Amino acid sequence: MAAARVRFVTLPENRRRRVVHVGLRNGSAKLELPHMAKYMSLMVLALILVFGGIFGWKAFVSTKVAEALANSEPPPVTVSATEAEVASWQPTLPAIGTLRAVQGVDMTSEVAGRVETIEFESGTRVQQGDVLITLDASIDRAELRRLHAEEELARAALARQRHLAETNVASEAALDEALAQFKSIQAQIASQQAQIDKKIVNAPFTGTLGLRLVDIGEYLSPGDDIVTLQKLEPIYVDFALPQQFLPLVEEDQRVRFIVENYPENDFTGSIVAINPKVDSTTRNFHLRAILQNGERLLRPGMFGDVAVLLPEREQVLTLPQTAITYNPYGDSVFLVRPPPDDRADALPVVTRVFVKTGETRGDQVEIIAGVEAGDAVVTAGQLKLREGTRVIIDNTITPTSDPSPEVVNR
Repeated sequence: MAAARVRFVTLPENRRRRVVHVGLRNGSAKLELPHMAKYMSLMVLALILVFGGIFGWKAFVSTKVAEALANSEPPPVTVSATEAEVASWQPTLPAIGTLRAVQGVDMTSEVAGRVETIEFESGTRVQQGDVLITLDASIDRAELRRLHAEEELARAALARQRHLAETNVASEAALDEALAQFKSIQAQIASQQAQIDKKIVNAPFTGTLGLRLVDIGEYLSPGDDIVTLQKLEPIYVDFALPQQFLPLVEEDQRVRFIVENYPENDFTGSIVAINPKVDSTTRNFHLRAILQNGERLLRPGMFGDVAVLLPEREQVLTLPQTAITYNPYGDSVFLVRPPPDDRADALPVVTRVFVKTGETRGDQVEIIAGVEAGDAVVTAGQLKLREGTRVIIDNTITPTSDPSPEVVNR
Protein backbone atom coordinates (compact mmCIF):
# COMPACT_ATOMS: atom_id res chain seq x y z
CA MET A 1 0.00 0.00 0.00
CA ALA A 2 1.27 3.48 -0.81
CA ALA A 3 2.61 5.59 2.04
CA ALA A 4 1.53 9.22 1.90
CA ARG A 5 3.62 12.09 3.01
CA VAL A 6 2.34 15.66 3.21
CA ARG A 7 4.77 18.42 2.57
CA PHE A 8 3.87 22.12 2.48
CA VAL A 9 5.58 24.07 -0.22
CA THR A 10 6.00 27.81 0.12
CA LEU A 11 4.96 29.59 -3.03
CA PRO A 12 4.59 33.22 -3.84
CA GLU A 13 1.60 35.03 -2.21
CA ASN A 14 -0.49 34.90 -5.31
CA ARG A 15 0.16 31.17 -5.85
CA ARG A 16 -0.07 29.68 -2.33
CA ARG A 17 -1.45 26.14 -2.55
CA ARG A 18 -1.68 23.13 -0.33
CA VAL A 19 0.38 20.36 -1.99
CA VAL A 20 0.11 16.75 -1.02
CA HIS A 21 2.99 14.50 -2.04
CA VAL A 22 1.90 10.92 -2.16
CA GLY A 23 4.65 8.37 -2.14
CA LEU A 24 3.94 5.28 -4.15
CA ARG A 25 5.97 2.14 -4.77
CA ASN A 26 6.40 3.04 -8.39
CA GLY A 27 7.08 6.71 -7.74
CA SER A 28 5.28 9.69 -6.21
CA ALA A 29 2.28 11.90 -7.11
CA LYS A 30 1.65 15.53 -6.24
CA LEU A 31 -1.98 16.85 -5.62
CA GLU A 32 -2.99 20.50 -5.03
CA LEU A 33 -6.31 21.25 -2.96
CA PRO A 34 -8.33 24.47 -3.16
CA HIS A 35 -8.43 26.75 -0.10
CA MET A 36 -11.23 25.66 2.41
CA ALA A 37 -12.19 29.27 3.31
CA LYS A 38 -13.64 29.76 -0.14
CA TYR A 39 -16.02 26.84 0.24
CA MET A 40 -17.06 27.90 3.78
CA SER A 41 -17.94 31.37 2.59
CA LEU A 42 -20.05 30.01 -0.21
CA MET A 43 -21.90 27.69 2.19
CA VAL A 44 -22.67 30.48 4.67
CA LEU A 45 -23.93 32.71 1.91
CA ALA A 46 -26.20 29.96 0.65
CA LEU A 47 -27.66 29.39 4.11
CA ILE A 48 -28.32 33.11 4.57
CA LEU A 49 -30.18 33.23 1.28
CA VAL A 50 -32.31 30.18 2.11
CA PHE A 51 -33.32 31.20 5.64
CA GLY A 52 -33.72 34.83 4.67
CA GLY A 53 -36.16 33.80 2.02
CA ILE A 54 -38.15 31.67 4.46
CA PHE A 55 -38.38 34.39 7.12
CA GLY A 56 -39.17 37.02 4.55
CA TRP A 57 -42.01 34.95 3.16
CA LYS A 58 -43.49 34.40 6.64
CA ALA A 59 -43.25 38.09 7.43
CA PHE A 60 -44.97 38.90 4.14
CA VAL A 61 -47.78 36.41 4.86
CA SER A 62 -48.28 37.75 8.44
CA THR A 63 -48.47 41.32 7.19
CA LYS A 64 -51.09 40.42 4.62
CA VAL A 65 -53.16 38.46 7.21
CA ALA A 66 -53.03 41.37 9.66
CA GLU A 67 -54.13 43.76 6.91
CA ALA A 68 -57.00 41.45 6.02
CA LEU A 69 -58.13 41.17 9.65
CA ALA A 70 -57.87 44.92 10.14
CA ASN A 71 -60.01 45.58 7.11
CA SER A 72 -62.61 42.88 7.97
CA GLU A 73 -65.48 43.35 10.48
CA PRO A 74 -65.76 41.05 13.50
CA PRO A 75 -68.62 38.52 13.33
CA PRO A 76 -71.92 39.55 14.94
CA VAL A 77 -72.75 38.39 18.48
CA THR A 78 -76.10 36.83 19.38
CA VAL A 79 -77.66 38.47 22.46
CA SER A 80 -81.03 38.91 24.12
CA ALA A 81 -82.43 42.35 24.74
CA THR A 82 -85.39 44.12 26.29
CA GLU A 83 -86.78 47.62 26.54
CA ALA A 84 -86.42 49.68 29.70
CA GLU A 85 -89.91 49.97 31.21
CA VAL A 86 -91.58 52.20 33.76
CA ALA A 87 -93.08 50.17 36.62
CA SER A 88 -95.24 51.15 39.57
CA TRP A 89 -93.48 50.28 42.80
CA GLN A 90 -94.91 50.82 46.24
CA PRO A 91 -92.13 52.26 48.38
CA THR A 92 -91.29 50.31 51.50
CA LEU A 93 -89.08 50.58 54.55
CA PRO A 94 -87.03 47.36 54.84
CA ALA A 95 -86.02 45.75 58.12
CA ILE A 96 -85.18 42.40 59.69
CA GLY A 97 -87.81 41.11 62.10
CA THR A 98 -87.98 38.40 64.75
CA LEU A 99 -91.19 36.51 65.50
CA ARG A 100 -92.62 36.44 68.98
CA ALA A 101 -95.71 34.67 70.29
CA VAL A 102 -98.68 36.82 71.25
CA GLN A 103 -98.81 34.64 74.34
CA GLY A 104 -96.06 32.25 75.26
CA VAL A 105 -94.86 30.69 78.49
CA ASP A 106 -92.59 27.92 79.70
CA MET A 107 -94.80 25.91 82.04
CA THR A 108 -93.23 25.20 85.45
CA SER A 109 -94.35 23.82 88.78
CA GLU A 110 -95.06 26.30 91.58
CA VAL A 111 -94.67 23.65 94.30
CA ALA A 112 -92.50 20.63 94.86
CA GLY A 113 -93.80 17.14 94.29
CA ARG A 114 -93.50 13.88 92.43
CA VAL A 115 -95.19 13.61 89.00
CA GLU A 116 -98.25 11.41 89.35
CA THR A 117 -99.93 11.72 85.92
CA ILE A 118 -99.15 13.35 82.56
CA GLU A 119 -102.21 14.39 80.57
CA PHE A 120 -100.66 15.67 77.30
CA GLU A 121 -98.49 14.66 74.36
CA SER A 122 -95.67 16.70 72.87
CA GLY A 123 -96.68 19.08 70.11
CA THR A 124 -100.45 18.91 70.69
CA ARG A 125 -102.91 21.77 70.92
CA VAL A 126 -104.62 22.35 74.24
CA GLN A 127 -107.47 24.53 75.38
CA GLN A 128 -107.38 26.93 78.26
CA GLY A 129 -107.83 25.04 81.54
CA ASP A 130 -106.79 21.61 80.23
CA VAL A 131 -104.84 19.56 82.78
CA LEU A 132 -101.20 19.04 81.82
CA ILE A 133 -99.76 17.13 84.81
CA THR A 134 -100.67 16.31 88.40
CA LEU A 135 -98.28 15.93 91.32
CA ASP A 136 -98.65 13.50 94.22
CA ALA A 137 -100.85 15.25 96.81
CA SER A 138 -101.71 12.34 99.13
CA ILE A 139 -100.06 13.95 102.16
CA ASP A 140 -101.71 17.29 101.41
CA ARG A 141 -105.15 15.68 101.15
CA ALA A 142 -104.62 13.91 104.48
CA GLU A 143 -103.74 17.21 106.08
CA LEU A 144 -106.86 18.71 104.52
CA ARG A 145 -109.03 16.00 106.12
CA ARG A 146 -107.46 16.76 109.51
CA LEU A 147 -108.23 20.43 109.10
CA HIS A 148 -111.83 19.65 108.19
CA ALA A 149 -112.12 17.67 111.43
CA GLU A 150 -110.77 20.62 113.38
CA GLU A 151 -113.22 22.83 111.54
CA GLU A 152 -116.14 20.72 112.79
CA LEU A 153 -114.80 20.90 116.31
CA ALA A 154 -114.34 24.66 116.08
CA ARG A 155 -117.84 25.07 114.63
CA ALA A 156 -119.35 23.15 117.55
CA ALA A 157 -117.34 25.20 120.07
CA LEU A 158 -118.49 28.41 118.42
CA ALA A 159 -122.16 27.33 118.57
CA ARG A 160 -121.79 26.46 122.22
CA GLN A 161 -120.24 29.82 123.08
CA ARG A 162 -123.00 31.64 121.21
CA HIS A 163 -125.65 29.77 123.23
CA LEU A 164 -123.88 30.59 126.48
CA ALA A 165 -123.49 34.22 125.49
CA GLU A 166 -127.20 34.47 124.72
CA THR A 167 -128.00 33.23 128.22
CA ASN A 168 -125.37 35.55 129.73
CA VAL A 169 -123.40 32.58 131.02
CA ALA A 170 -120.28 33.13 128.81
CA SER A 171 -118.53 36.39 128.22
CA GLU A 172 -118.27 38.17 124.87
CA ALA A 173 -114.50 37.61 124.93
CA ALA A 174 -114.97 33.85 125.02
CA LEU A 175 -117.37 34.09 122.07
CA ASP A 176 -114.91 36.19 120.10
CA GLU A 177 -112.12 33.72 120.78
CA ALA A 178 -114.23 30.81 119.57
CA LEU A 179 -115.15 32.75 116.41
CA ALA A 180 -111.51 33.57 115.69
CA GLN A 181 -110.51 29.95 116.18
CA PHE A 182 -113.19 28.83 113.72
CA LYS A 183 -112.12 31.37 111.09
CA SER A 184 -108.46 30.42 111.53
CA ILE A 185 -109.30 26.79 110.82
CA GLN A 186 -111.23 27.83 107.71
CA ALA A 187 -108.25 29.87 106.49
CA GLN A 188 -105.96 26.88 107.00
CA ILE A 189 -108.38 24.74 104.99
CA ALA A 190 -108.38 27.26 102.13
CA SER A 191 -104.57 27.42 102.17
CA GLN A 192 -104.29 23.65 102.14
CA GLN A 193 -106.79 23.39 99.29
CA ALA A 194 -104.78 25.95 97.30
CA GLN A 195 -101.65 23.89 97.89
CA ILE A 196 -103.45 20.83 96.52
CA ASP A 197 -104.75 22.81 93.54
CA LYS A 198 -101.22 23.94 92.66
CA LYS A 199 -100.24 20.30 92.25
CA ILE A 200 -102.53 20.22 89.22
CA VAL A 201 -100.89 22.18 86.39
CA ASN A 202 -103.39 23.58 83.86
CA ALA A 203 -102.94 25.35 80.51
CA PRO A 204 -103.35 29.09 81.15
CA PHE A 205 -104.48 29.77 77.57
CA THR A 206 -105.24 27.98 74.31
CA GLY A 207 -102.10 27.18 72.35
CA THR A 208 -99.64 24.61 71.07
CA LEU A 209 -97.41 22.61 73.39
CA GLY A 210 -93.74 21.93 72.81
CA LEU A 211 -91.66 18.95 73.88
CA ARG A 212 -92.48 17.20 77.16
CA LEU A 213 -89.62 17.64 79.63
CA VAL A 214 -90.88 15.49 82.55
CA ASP A 215 -91.68 11.84 83.19
CA ILE A 216 -94.01 10.05 85.57
CA GLY A 217 -92.37 9.54 88.93
CA GLU A 218 -89.93 12.42 88.48
CA TYR A 219 -89.55 14.77 91.42
CA LEU A 220 -90.05 18.43 90.54
CA SER A 221 -88.81 21.38 92.50
CA PRO A 222 -90.48 24.79 92.22
CA GLY A 223 -89.51 26.38 88.88
CA ASP A 224 -88.60 23.16 87.06
CA ASP A 225 -89.65 23.25 83.37
CA ILE A 226 -92.51 21.01 82.25
CA VAL A 227 -93.32 22.08 78.68
CA THR A 228 -93.49 25.26 76.62
CA LEU A 229 -96.90 26.60 75.56
CA GLN A 230 -97.17 29.08 72.67
CA LYS A 231 -100.12 30.80 71.08
CA LEU A 232 -99.27 30.88 67.36
CA GLU A 233 -102.29 32.57 65.81
CA PRO A 234 -101.84 35.47 65.40
CA ILE A 235 -98.16 36.15 66.00
CA TYR A 236 -96.00 39.21 66.66
CA VAL A 237 -92.98 40.37 64.66
CA ASP A 238 -90.55 42.78 66.34
CA PHE A 239 -88.19 44.92 64.25
CA ALA A 240 -86.30 48.21 64.26
CA LEU A 241 -85.95 51.16 61.88
CA PRO A 242 -83.49 54.09 61.77
CA GLN A 243 -84.67 57.22 63.55
CA GLN A 244 -85.09 59.21 60.31
CA PHE A 245 -88.04 56.99 59.39
CA LEU A 246 -89.95 57.76 62.59
CA PRO A 247 -92.24 60.38 60.92
CA LEU A 248 -93.16 57.89 58.17
CA VAL A 249 -94.70 55.16 60.33
CA GLU A 250 -97.76 54.98 62.54
CA GLU A 251 -99.95 52.39 64.19
CA ASP A 252 -102.21 50.28 61.94
CA GLN A 253 -99.81 50.79 59.00
CA ARG A 254 -99.58 47.73 56.78
CA VAL A 255 -96.50 45.49 56.80
CA ARG A 256 -95.38 42.49 54.77
CA PHE A 257 -93.26 39.66 56.18
CA ILE A 258 -91.27 37.18 54.07
CA VAL A 259 -89.38 34.24 55.53
CA GLU A 260 -87.11 32.00 53.45
CA ASN A 261 -88.72 28.86 54.90
CA TYR A 262 -91.92 29.67 52.99
CA PRO A 263 -90.92 31.93 50.06
CA GLU A 264 -94.24 31.32 48.31
CA ASN A 265 -96.18 32.77 51.28
CA ASP A 266 -96.57 36.51 51.77
CA PHE A 267 -97.61 37.15 55.37
CA THR A 268 -99.31 40.47 55.99
CA GLY A 269 -100.24 42.37 59.10
CA SER A 270 -100.21 45.82 60.71
CA ILE A 271 -98.19 47.78 63.23
CA VAL A 272 -99.67 47.56 66.74
CA ALA A 273 -97.03 49.39 68.80
CA ILE A 274 -94.17 51.85 68.32
CA ASN A 275 -91.61 52.26 71.06
CA PRO A 276 -91.55 55.95 72.08
CA LYS A 277 -87.83 55.72 72.91
CA VAL A 278 -84.97 55.75 70.37
CA ASP A 279 -82.02 53.55 71.24
CA SER A 280 -79.12 55.86 72.08
CA THR A 281 -76.55 53.32 70.85
CA THR A 282 -77.98 52.29 67.47
CA ARG A 283 -80.22 55.35 66.87
CA ASN A 284 -83.01 52.94 65.95
CA PHE A 285 -86.54 52.75 67.28
CA HIS A 286 -88.39 49.48 67.80
CA LEU A 287 -91.79 48.48 66.44
CA ARG A 288 -94.14 45.54 66.81
CA ALA A 289 -96.57 44.28 64.17
CA ILE A 290 -99.13 41.51 64.34
CA LEU A 291 -99.34 38.96 61.51
CA GLN A 292 -102.04 36.54 60.48
CA ASN A 293 -100.86 32.96 60.98
CA GLY A 294 -103.91 30.82 60.39
CA GLU A 295 -101.88 27.82 59.18
CA ARG A 296 -99.45 28.23 62.09
CA LEU A 297 -96.45 28.18 59.72
CA LEU A 298 -94.66 30.96 61.56
CA ARG A 299 -93.03 30.07 64.87
CA PRO A 300 -91.60 32.22 67.66
CA GLY A 301 -87.87 32.82 67.26
CA MET A 302 -87.87 32.75 63.44
CA PHE A 303 -86.60 35.81 61.56
CA GLY A 304 -87.32 37.23 58.14
CA ASP A 305 -87.62 40.36 55.99
CA VAL A 306 -90.11 43.00 57.05
CA ALA A 307 -91.35 45.67 54.63
CA VAL A 308 -93.38 48.58 55.99
CA LEU A 309 -95.66 49.70 53.17
CA LEU A 310 -95.75 53.45 52.62
CA PRO A 311 -99.03 54.88 51.30
CA GLU A 312 -97.79 56.50 48.06
CA ARG A 313 -96.64 54.60 44.97
CA GLU A 314 -93.67 55.49 42.76
CA GLN A 315 -93.14 55.25 38.99
CA VAL A 316 -89.63 53.89 38.46
CA LEU A 317 -87.60 52.87 35.41
CA THR A 318 -86.59 49.22 35.71
CA LEU A 319 -84.34 46.69 33.99
CA PRO A 320 -83.56 43.04 34.68
CA GLN A 321 -80.58 42.69 36.99
CA THR A 322 -78.78 40.62 34.32
CA ALA A 323 -78.56 43.73 32.12
CA ILE A 324 -76.23 45.49 34.55
CA THR A 325 -72.48 44.99 34.32
CA TYR A 326 -71.06 45.77 37.74
CA ASN A 327 -67.51 47.15 37.88
CA PRO A 328 -65.45 48.98 40.52
CA TYR A 329 -65.28 52.03 38.27
CA GLY A 330 -69.04 52.13 37.65
CA ASP A 331 -72.08 50.12 36.58
CA SER A 332 -72.92 50.02 32.88
CA VAL A 333 -75.26 48.56 30.27
CA PHE A 334 -75.07 47.96 26.52
CA LEU A 335 -77.68 49.87 24.51
CA VAL A 336 -78.76 48.51 21.13
CA ARG A 337 -78.52 51.21 18.45
CA PRO A 338 -79.70 51.20 14.78
CA PRO A 339 -77.20 50.13 12.07
CA PRO A 340 -74.69 52.85 11.09
CA ASP A 341 -75.52 52.46 7.37
CA ASP A 342 -78.69 51.98 5.31
CA ARG A 343 -77.94 48.53 3.90
CA ALA A 344 -80.86 46.13 3.98
CA ASP A 345 -78.73 43.45 5.62
CA ALA A 346 -77.09 45.79 8.14
CA LEU A 347 -77.20 44.71 11.78
CA PRO A 348 -77.71 46.91 14.86
CA VAL A 349 -74.70 47.77 17.01
CA VAL A 350 -74.20 48.26 20.73
CA THR A 351 -72.76 51.10 22.75
CA ARG A 352 -71.79 51.03 26.42
CA VAL A 353 -73.29 53.64 28.76
CA PHE A 354 -72.81 54.06 32.50
CA VAL A 355 -75.89 53.99 34.71
CA LYS A 356 -76.85 54.85 38.28
CA THR A 357 -78.87 52.12 39.96
CA GLY A 358 -81.29 52.33 42.86
CA GLU A 359 -83.44 49.89 44.79
CA THR A 360 -83.57 46.22 43.84
CA ARG A 361 -86.73 44.13 43.95
CA GLY A 362 -86.61 40.48 42.98
CA ASP A 363 -85.09 40.21 39.49
CA GLN A 364 -85.49 43.92 38.75
CA VAL A 365 -83.32 46.92 39.53
CA GLU A 366 -84.27 50.59 39.51
CA ILE A 367 -82.39 52.79 37.00
CA ILE A 368 -82.00 56.34 38.24
CA ALA A 369 -79.86 57.74 35.39
CA GLY A 370 -78.22 56.66 32.14
CA VAL A 371 -81.15 54.97 30.40
CA GLU A 372 -84.49 56.27 29.19
CA ALA A 373 -87.82 54.48 28.87
CA GLY A 374 -88.01 52.53 25.62
CA ASP A 375 -84.26 52.09 25.19
CA ALA A 376 -83.30 48.61 24.02
CA VAL A 377 -80.82 47.11 26.48
CA VAL A 378 -78.83 43.88 26.19
CA THR A 379 -79.83 41.43 28.95
CA ALA A 380 -77.59 38.45 28.11
CA GLY A 381 -74.35 37.93 26.15
CA GLN A 382 -72.45 41.04 27.33
CA LEU A 383 -69.15 39.20 27.84
CA LYS A 384 -68.50 39.08 24.09
CA LEU A 385 -69.46 42.68 23.40
CA ARG A 386 -67.27 45.67 22.69
CA GLU A 387 -68.09 49.21 21.66
CA GLY A 388 -69.69 49.08 18.21
CA THR A 389 -70.09 45.29 18.04
CA ARG A 390 -72.80 44.15 15.63
CA VAL A 391 -75.47 42.03 17.32
CA ILE A 392 -78.25 39.62 16.43
CA ILE A 393 -81.23 39.87 18.79
CA ASP A 394 -82.56 36.45 19.82
CA ASN A 395 -85.15 36.52 22.63
CA THR A 396 -86.02 32.85 22.44
CA ILE A 397 -84.64 32.50 25.95
CA THR A 398 -84.62 35.61 28.13
CA PRO A 399 -83.59 36.20 31.76
CA THR A 400 -86.37 36.49 34.32
CA SER A 401 -87.57 39.95 35.27
CA ASP A 402 -90.03 39.49 38.13
CA PRO A 403 -90.13 42.00 41.01
CA SER A 404 -91.47 39.25 43.30
CA PRO A 405 -90.00 35.94 42.14
CA GLU A 406 -90.85 32.66 43.82
CA VAL A 407 -88.03 30.45 44.99
CA VAL A 408 -88.51 26.82 43.97
CA ASN A 409 -86.75 24.20 46.08
CA ARG A 410 -85.65 21.23 44.01
